[in-house]
Amino acid sequence: MSKNLGMFLVFIALILLSVLVVNGLYFNTPAVQTAEKEGPAEKKVEEDYITTSLSINQQREYDPEVVEVVLGFENESREQSTAVEENNRIVSKLMSILEAEELENIETQGFRVYPYTNYISLDDEDEEEKVTFYRVSNQIKFSTKNLGELPVLLGKLLNAGANRVVNINYRLESNEKALEEVTAMALNSLKEKAAFMAENLDKENYRIKKISFGQQNIYGNDVLRSMTRSAESAKFSEVPLAEQKVNINVSVSAEVELY
Repeated sequence: MSKNLGMFLVFIALILLSVLVVNGLYFNTPAVQTAEKEGPAEKKVEEDYITTSLSINQQREYDPEVVEVVLGFENESREQSTAVEENNRIVSKLMSILEAEELENIETQGFRVYPYTNYISLDDEDEEEKVTFYRVSNQIKFSTKNLGELPVLLGKLLNAGANRVVNINYRLESNEKALEEVTAMALNSLKEKAAFMAENLDKENYRIKKISFGQQNIYGNDVLRSMTRSAESAKFSEVPLAEQKVNINVSVSAEVELY
């Protein structure tokens, strides 16, 4: 019995010794504190740049490829049937001339008959007679790619009775390609202008922040020159036309940063 008690006491002593050793190691170990090294605060540097607005108005001339013409005949008479018959006769002659030229697009448009009242003085009397007249008008529209022959063709039509040239419009067959070319020219001009400003304001480069496209215009010049019939000649050999160009204009504006 005493032997077992002795063994038990030895076991308890070993446990207490182990606890003391562990506690001693724990409390004698210096605590390692890791101090976070804070780097220097980043300094916020504002960029040195200039913001400006640029605008470009780019224009280019093209040789026309197609011409559209609207001309017609207008007449009047006291009798409506007489006025209509005469108008149909002249317009038929004009159509025959155009069909002989083998043009692709020929059409009549704007046929009108309208009465109006006028007062005519009677012979040897101070009285006036109220008379109703009937005015008839008709137009023909056609287009041709044979631009060089247009002055001669117009001369034939006027000699055949046409007494109104309503419109002569020179144009391109397709405007899309020309508009793309002029737009590309406008953008290149915009970049060149921005680079020029950056260089002369002591900046290294530029960036385009925003870009806007303005109007795209296609127009020509005045076509008809003065047309007169001389006393010696009552006919046109050809109609003098001014040299024509198709002008395309594109405007571009942008917000630019120079830095």
